[in-house]
Amino acid sequence: MDQIFQRLSSVILYTLPLKASIPFGYYLFYKYSFLKVLLFLTLPVAIIEKSLPFGDLLLFLILFAGLVRNPQVPNFIRYNACQALLLDIALIIISYLFKILPLVELGSVVFIFILCIFIYSITQCICGVEPEIPFISKSVRMQI
Repeated sequence: MDQIFQRLSSVILYTLPLKASIPFGYYLFYKYSFLKVLLFLTLPVAIIEKSLPFGDLLLFLILFAGLVRNPQVPNFIRYNACQALLLDIALIIISYLFKILPLVELGSVVFIFILCIFIYSITQCICGVEPEIPFISKSVRMQI
């Protein structure tokens, strides 16, 4: 039962970067309406972020301090929480770059890239394997 809880918790953590990538895929949501199912997956994260003042910052701090830096939390959950947070930070940096440089066409590519990472990560978590994402996983190992 503990193993199942760890796997499901890790799957839920990856909805954070998926929610952050949704603004990049607005054209794809318009063109392919079946992608709107992803909005329902990210609904709990969106509710938490919108209901609290500075909800996104508070969620980040709670996950970082409560999961990533807590040695009592199993390593599998800590690893996946840190990886999801680093993906979220990477998306924030990419969104700032897109505000500086008008590269609207690449937004769909970023969304598809994060969607592929999401699918890969949740399948690995369900199998009980730590997902290895290039560059991100190496940074996660240094953090934990």
